[in-house]
Amino acid sequence: MTPATPLSLQASIHIGASSISMLVVENRPDNAGGTESLPGDFLEQTIPLARDIFQRGSIRRSTIERCVKILNGYLETLRELGATDDTPIRAVATNILIEASNHDAFLNRIQIGCGMQIDTLDDGEMTRLIYLKTRRRLRDTPSMKKRTTLVVHVGPGNTRALLFKNGRISDYTNYRLGVYRTNEAVAGNELSGTNLSKTIREHIRSLINQIHHNYNESGIEELVIIGYEIQHLAHVLAKPGKTKSSPQALTELTTQVSAMSEESRVKKFQLDYTTAQAIVPALEINLAIAKILGVETLRLPGSDYERGLLLDLPATFSLTEGFQNEVLRSAEGLAKKYKVHRAHSMQVARLSQAIFEFTADLHQLDEHDALLLRCAALVHECGNFVSVRAHHKHSHYIILNSEIFGLGQRDISIIALIARYHRKSGPKSNHAGYRSLNSEDRMRVSKLASILRVSDALDRSHSNRIGNLKIRIQKQKLVIELEGITDASAERLAMAPKANLFHDIFGLRVTLEEGA
Repeated sequence: MTPATPLSLQASIHIGASSISMLVVENRPDNAGGTESLPGDFLEQTIPLARDIFQRGSIRRSTIERCVKILNGYLETLRELGATDDTPIRAVATNILIEASNHDAFLNRIQIGCGMQIDTLDDGEMTRLIYLKTRRRLRDTPSMKKRTTLVVHVGPGNTRALLFKNGRISDYTNYRLGVYRTNEAVAGNELSGTNLSKTIREHIRSLINQIHHNYNESGIEELVIIGYEIQHLAHVLAKPGKTKSSPQALTELTTQVSAMSEESRVKKFQLDYTTAQAIVPALEINLAIAKILGVETLRLPGSDYERGLLLDLPATFSLTEGFQNEVLRSAEGLAKKYKVHRAHSMQVARLSQAIFEFTADLHQLDEHDALLLRCAALVHECGNFVSVRAHHKHSHYIILNSEIFGLGQRDISIIALIARYHRKSGPKSNHAGYRSLNSEDRMRVSKLASILRVSDALDRSHSNRIGNLKIRIQKQKLVIELEGITDASAERLAMAPKANLFHDIFGLRVTLEEGA
């Protein structure tokens, strides 16, 4: 008798605003000779992390020690299930953690107390998680592929809005409007019922008006609402097995819940006490958005929010082609907003990608870096919108203060610096922004900027005349053969001041050859 193949385990852990959760996934061989992943044990315990952060500005020692105790308990559970030192564990923390003055001490305590490295979810990864959830909605609700849909994720500290048209992302905005941020702002008044609802509405009014300003003319037909708190009540707002609801149903539920005591909410909706406190601002924010946009149809995922997030966490490490396309479309939208010469930016992006791929052994960068380079190529001249003079510096400022879907602030900063160095001087240690990067990211910016400078020089005339490239390394030179070009004098003239950074970084002089 053939012994059964042992299970391969992996785990995802999320330190959230009000709980720490863990999902164990079992990987087993399937009949096709591959592997199928099956969700296994799910554990969740409450913590007052968001309350500490928004009430005190720091995390209490007692909360930190509770987190350590819970995480060590989860690790013990994993060992009992058969996990080893090689079992992959992805552990992340909510992005509101960065707002705690002692967030470094918190992470250090967990690393020492549990031997666990925690990644803080940045805006880029949060939007990727929302994107994965929304793609599932597009699959199970075909009408969304044809309708203009706004996906709203009301999180603990921020609200993210993704506008989908014909199944593709058209716009993305992030607002400083969250469930726990709102709850702690009004908590000191000790209000309840109608008075609490009125106070919340007044507190969120300006940001709700901003959402109205951004999306009122978009022709929104459906509103998809996602969030830890609201999805606890999805079974009340929509019929069993369905995702469709209405603003009227949401209004009635909001009125009912706000009039109830916390104890009644816990009993009626099977909530923990932390979520029972936060459920009213969650309902009020979603309701205010639905009302001000005048939508008639609401969609709520029927799945458990936390389990879905944990299941998607490993997937956010890899960037699917569809997701990369959405990021690039967002960068193109930013370029269009600032009237960038589209043919030139697309050409520079194409040439940058070709050089990046050929020089992979030199730069040792990955797929994500390639995406940042292409985004930088698309928006590198947006500073011309302000002034042609010193437009590289204006590009840096514009990009740094803009949003590109799927990218966090670190990525945006890197793109802004790559664009900053597409002309004139290269990176210097006294440059704002560059000096604040760690050594690894400084080198990343220098490598990518050197490629962008070479690519930009190849289309200096904005004529789009360069077609295919043949690239080779020969005697300390990067030789670029320009197919179909009989006279490359203009490109050589432009290359002379721009290839210096590439030479400094990689030790190769860039030379051009006319193609046959």
